[in-house]
Amino acid sequence: MAGAWRGSLRARLMVGVVLLAAVGMVAVNAVSLVGLRLNLVDVADTTLAKTRQTLQHRVHSRRAPIDEDNLNSLIPDGAYIALVDARGRVVAQTPARDLDGRPRARPDLPTPLPDSFADHVVTLSAQGMPVPRYRTLAFSLGHSATVRPTPGASPQPFSRVVVAKSLQPAEDAVYWLIGADTAATLAVLGGIVLLSRGVLGVGLRPLRNMAATATAIADGDIDQRIEVARPHSEVGEVGTALNRAFDERQRSEEQLRQFVANASHELRTPLTTIRGWAQLHLHGLAQDPALIERAMLRIEGEAARMHSMVEELLLLARLDQGRPIAHAPVNLGALADDAVTDARVVAPGRPITAEVPDEVFTRGDEDRLRQVLQNLLSNALRHTPPDTPVTVTARSLPDGTAELTVTDQGPGMPPATAERIFERFYRGDESRNPTSGGTGLGLSIVKSIAEAHHGTATVHTTLGKGSTFTVALPATR
Repeated sequence: MAGAWRGSLRARLMVGVVLLAAVGMVAVNAVSLVGLRLNLVDVADTTLAKTRQTLQHRVHSRRAPIDEDNLNSLIPDGAYIALVDARGRVVAQTPARDLDGRPRARPDLPTPLPDSFADHVVTLSAQGMPVPRYRTLAFSLGHSATVRPTPGASPQPFSRVVVAKSLQPAEDAVYWLIGADTAATLAVLGGIVLLSRGVLGVGLRPLRNMAATATAIADGDIDQRIEVARPHSEVGEVGTALNRAFDERQRSEEQLRQFVANASHELRTPLTTIRGWAQLHLHGLAQDPALIERAMLRIEGEAARMHSMVEELLLLARLDQGRPIAHAPVNLGALADDAVTDARVVAPGRPITAEVPDEVFTRGDEDRLRQVLQNLLSNALRHTPPDTPVTVTARSLPDGTAELTVTDQGPGMPPATAERIFERFYRGDESRNPTSGGTGLGLSIVKSIAEAHHGTATVHTTLGKGSTFTVALPATR
């Protein structure tokens, strides 16, 4: 369970959302805390600067020695003051107290106070402990003054003053804000976890439905399909793509079943013929030499037909696998002339012509393209009356296409036949009578070879006016 949770998309998305939110909130809190502390330190520094001005003015205008009461009245609440003589010794100082009047440890001043420790603000720790820390400003009066450290004591001269402001209030505020920010951050992150869990649960529900549908299809229910509620969303696009893949798989399986059925049907006839003649001989019923010769001729003819069918099936299998074909320049005009010449030998009384206005070249496998023309011409000669004209054309089109066409003026085909004419083992007649000599694979081979050359094979036909088979290929110079 834990492994599945760690590996699930929902868990990873939730962890990612929470981490991003946590990093963002921590960054914002850190910036706000640093800003607050800097602002509070700046307030302390401003207080020190104002205290310096007040002290310089009051001490300069006073002629009598400063006593303890006068010294305490010179500083604001929560501040500390020390008077230093010319040798760097502290001759008088106030107690350090917080804003509520509670005593605190004094700042840890260096003794004697060096001359360099003047006219700039520094941070000092308290005497004997790290906290509280003080922002400290030491400055020179520019003249000598006197202070009476205790009642009845003799006046002591001083020329420098140290003013300090505790940072404890600022640090207390920062610590309080850290606690408040931490509590708020944890509360917000908890809310984000609950909200994201609900949102992701709803958002990922279509993916779970997809998985269930895919599992059902894998188990054999190939009619199942994914319900796509929003086809233009990311999940909807995935569902649409999967449905297309499932449709293609179902179509391929149906084609495979149909192919196996057709191949079995086509092979059954010659095998039955061969077996029949063989049994006739084995049973001693074929004693006449003429009958035996006829039997051998029929067996040889049916075996040749099966061999041709198997070769064509192997060719289609290789083309389906996408095996590389030759990629050499091919003169389609020369192929058209050769195909017409061969057809005239086969059908000497048939008006067969070639029309090649210019040189037409493509790149590909010359033997396969020659087979395309042979199959198209064979189809035209087989399915049209003996006196029907047939024209073979090779030409280049302005759009960069090399086009081969075989046109006959025969009876044509109905639209339903034309739609399926390139299917394997398909014949236009419902009887599927193989006596015409074809295997039902010739036009399928034409289509597969054309597609292997990045081209197309199409047919345009009209009942009573004939048919035109067109193979379009990329032209080249």
